[in-house]
Amino acid sequence: MTYSLIIPIYNEARTLSTLLNKLDKLDNKLEIIIVDDGSTDGSKDILNGKNQFKIIKNKFNLGKGYSIVKGVDFASNKNIILIDGDLEVDIDNIPNLINIYERKQIDVLVGVRWENNKTLYSDINYIGNYLINTFFNLLYKSNLNDILCCVKIFNKSLFKSLDIRSRGFSIEVETMSKLVLKNYLIK
Repeated sequence: MTYSLIIPIYNEARTLSTLLNKLDKLDNKLEIIIVDDGSTDGSKDILNGKNQFKIIKNKFNLGKGYSIVKGVDFASNKNIILIDGDLEVDIDNIPNLINIYERKQIDVLVGVRWENNKTLYSDINYIGNYLINTFFNLLYKSNLNDILCCVKIFNKSLFKSLDIRSRGFSIEVETMSKLVLKNYLIK
């Protein structure tokens, strides 16, 4: 299978060099598309000359959802991998995630940032994520662990069939709700 890795970034100068170093270590068969969403912090300068990646630059900040859809339009491979550029999820996990996606015969693989979401941690992000997931699962009669996780792998044509309209961070909820409503097999 062929994959295009799409990474939207916005003002990631602090971690961008680390991200690029990690991306350089990935299989060179993986098409890597970085969409700079109008960064104003020097991220554009860091990306200059990185010809091993496809770099798309929005003239100004148009939103995560807009940038992802634009990246998918530029992708030339059959499958896409979505991941944020803030290093919240380790890029080193990509080969393992591809392996799981190919072995499980599923429609969509979605990352999970917390191993055990049954235990309440004191971290405000965890608690917020837990509440959003609980509400989502009640509303959609689903059993998903981390609908806001930025990591997703699926077929490009499947993604395009969702007709994503969200321009901002709401792309995560829109994508997951449309996948659930269309009864796609999600792991």
